[in-house]
Amino acid sequence: MAPLIELRNITKRFGKGKEQVTAVDNVSLAIEHGEIVCLVGE
Repeated sequence: MAPLIELRNITKRFGKGKEQVTAVDNVSLAIEHGEIVCLVGE
């Protein structure tokens, strides 16, 4: 059975130039039916 949600190679950066911050770098995730997932950040 295929995952309910699947993310591949996700990268998220905030800011510009030298002030750029990488919050998520090359993350992959598969969530199956019935799983409980929580993502927390500041």
